[in-house]
Amino acid sequence: MKARAPTAVATAVPSLPKAVLHRAQQLCADAGERLTPARINAYAELFSQTKPMSAYELLALMEQREGRKLAPLTVYRQLDFLVRVGLIHRLSSAQAYVACKHPDHAHDSLYLVCSSCGKADELESESLAALLGKAAKSRGFRAAKPIVEVPGLCQSCKP
Repeated sequence: MKARAPTAVATAVPSLPKAVLHRAQQLCADAGERLTPARINAYAELFSQTKPMSAYELLALMEQREGRKLAPLTVYRQLDFLVRVGLIHRLSSAQAYVACKHPDHAHDSLYLVCSSCGKADELESESLAALLGKAAKSRGFRAAKPIVEVPGLCQSCKP
């Protein structure tokens, strides 16, 4: 019986800079978690992108790179893990994921999301975090890792 050839040609997974990989491994170790090769691959794919990716875009890219079909549940589990340890963020407005620019410390995130090209620029603002915390506290609410998304047009797309 003849073996079936793969339908896609596998290509190399983007590599993470050594400092980024070390920081990610340390963050996972501090959380009592393990950064497996599959999780590293998913993180590396998102880290190499210039704009957020949906789970299915990531799945298609990983299937192309690996030259085989992957279960969507596998990718969702990897994404859930990466969000949980703080290596990536989920942008609700875009229903997409983006690598965190500074996962080495806890922070509230502010994303400027371009409605035209989809680019998301992460900013850190202690004053915004304080304002959100104060507003939540005044209502008896405790926020868990707030992510603020501001839609608009980036410098490249604005008229």
